[in-house]
Amino acid sequence: MAVSELPIQKPTGHERGTCLPPCKVSAVNHELKRKAHAQFSDWASSYDGHWLNRYLFEPSHTMLLDELGRLTPGNLLDVGCGTGELANRVSRRGWHVVAMDLCESMVHQASHKLNGNGDKVRLTVADSEHLPFADGHFDVVTCANSFHHYPHQEAVVKELYRVLRPGGRLFLLDGWPDHFMGRIIYDFIITRVEGGRVWHRESRHLEAMFKRAGFGSVTQRRTYSLFPILLTRGIVPP
Repeated sequence: MAVSELPIQKPTGHERGTCLPPCKVSAVNHELKRKAHAQFSDWASSYDGHWLNRYLFEPSHTMLLDELGRLTPGNLLDVGCGTGELANRVSRRGWHVVAMDLCESMVHQASHKLNGNGDKVRLTVADSEHLPFADGHFDVVTCANSFHHYPHQEAVVKELYRVLRPGGRLFLLDGWPDHFMGRIIYDFIITRVEGGRVWHRESRHLEAMFKRAGFGSVTQRRTYSLFPILLTRGIVPP
């Protein structure tokens, strides 16, 4: 059965980690979400061939895979999965992955890419502010290169905390605008490429968001490649 055809159960109220039907009601109830949804719907068919994949997404995925390689595979949620490239690579390393995105067209593209790997990856459409999962289900949550599109970023970090089990880890990757070159790349170039009005947060702001959400052992890792990348890591206290 193709991954796009996998059944989605309704929760009984006693199960942990049950997936709700695609969350289309709350997904586009904000102006900025509607704009992002429209942009990525138009972009979906050509997304994998875009130059950003080579120079930004691929290096950031490599960074994440290096982090995940130090952990025992378990249940992983990939938030803002796009066309499923990271979910596909992670699943081939033994992880059971739920990959979700706001944009139905992106998830549709991912279903073609992941066809034949449906035993390890499940796709759904949902809003990162209102995840259709029970508390404490996932061992790891990843969010790569989509956080700057979220209008209520603090609420998203708290929601990602909610779905992680005690000892679970959040890995959040996004552009690093702290220094001069980063500000030029992200506040001017990438903002214009992605339609304007996105928020790449400085490292101190992300660290503070993680701590306010309840994460402990918050650490950060940076790269100085063509596109400066920031990885923020946090662990749910046991």
